Amino acid sequence: MSSNEIKYDVLTLGETMWRLSPPGRERLDTTRSLDVNVGGSESNVAIALARLGKRVAWWSRLPDNGPGRHVAATLRMHGVDVSGVCWDNGRLGTYFVEFGSPPRPTQVIYDRANSSASHMRPEDFDWSVIRHCRWLHLTGITPALSASCLETTRRAVHEARAANVPVSFDLNYRAKLWTPAQAAAVYDELAGCATVVIAAERDVRLMYGANGNAHALHERWNGAVVVLTRSADGAIAYDGKTDVEAPGYPVQVVDRVGAGDAFDAGLLCALLDGKPLGEALRWGNAVAALKLTMQGDIAVIHRAEVEHLLAEGSSAIQR
Repeated sequence: MSSNEIKYDVLTLGETMWRLSPPGRERLDTTRSLDVNVGGSESNVAIALARLGKRVAWWSRLPDNGPGRHVAATLRMHGVDVSGVCWDNGRLGTYFVEFGSPPRPTQVIYDRANSSASHMRPEDFDWSVIRHCRWLHLTGITPALSASCLETTRRAVHEARAANVPVSFDLNYRAKLWTPAQAAAVYDELAGCATVVIAAERDVRLMYGANGNAHALHERWNGAVVVLTRSADGAIAYDGKTDVEAPGYPVQVVDRVGAGDAFDAGLLCALLDGKPLGEALRWGNAVAALKLTMQGDIAVIHRAEVEHLLAEGSSAIQR
């Protein structure tokens, strides 16, 4: 495919919700107001990539009402193409986040059952678009939402492989959506068709035990590049020949939600730029670190500040 046929650097699809949270560290039991943020793993990745200068499209189903239009407008504001969204008369999924401080954990309560996005079907989308993309990014959240969402994810992978478009798949395990055994069976199917598989090290150990290491997973998933994130300890990866590692950054955490998605965006941006795997891990860690310093799911970052962090590793005042 010649470059003038490329419409998007990255296409992704999934559910995006309203995140409703009490201000500060208030409790849901007593709060009198809720802050509204837009959040969804795939749209978080899409927004960060768009802000890093990539051409990105996000597909989903949204309700044709105020909340749905707010989601679309938010993505559009950050430079993401939402023209492929399927609109219906359903409801927007929501989730509540009550932020805690040790020893009280942060609590997440989902209200996403029967949302518009959970009714995504393969026939909702124009799959010919994938032939004009450089990359397809998916997560393990979407196939957990419903049988039709699983079929939509499978169709996306099939279309990408038929068009020789690389696929990245982030397991993104959610214990409130399915059990480790249920998730592992689907992950094996989808990860086995992916070019790059990203996962939290703690999740693959939960599901695969002693076989939850990069070398074993590389073999299990038909030679995919395996990237394992390790929170504050950075990330490691194995491409079948070389083990690479990149340390994390010291961070004063403001909001942890969305940091994994920010990592994915940094990693994919670097890979699309032709950078080697080790450098791509560093990009992922840098974007994730910046995301951790800001409220909300979205990494409102600029390429220059990512490059500065990579070059200087410093949080000193820029004058």
